[in-house]
Amino acid sequence: MSTVLQPWVEKAPWKCQSILFSGLRGPDTGHSPKIKEVSRWMRKVSQNDADPSQSYMAPSELPTREQLEKELEFSSPHFVHHFADALRVIAIYHPDRETARYAALLHLYIADELFHFVPESDATFIYRHRDRVEHA
Repeated sequence: MSTVLQPWVEKAPWKCQSILFSGLRGPDTGHSPKIKEVSRWMRKVSQNDADPSQSYMAPSELPTREQLEKELEFSSPHFVHHFADALRVIAIYHPDRETARYAALLHLYIADELFHFVPESDATFIYRHRDRVEHA
């Protein structure tokens, strides 16, 4: 059986897979082209493209943290939280160092600059988001 998911996603705990999926969609309000670019990138680094004729994963230039700031600042905190946590899953589990680094930089920026939080350690994030059900 084949899957649209890239192998690294399937190896991540179910809870972290769920967190990733919750953050793959852009905000429902406002014009957010920079967020959309990152959302496409997040889909591209976690899924195999089922229809390259569509723009769902179309490559584009990745924005800097500062370019994202204004759009994220005016997005709902609920969306930004899901977006940031999905980035954190990529940062922790993605096997490509540059992909993980970009995701980690964005996550840190959101936590520090937008929410004014001190990000938790990888170990704490993984423990807090551990699977709570048995699965095969």
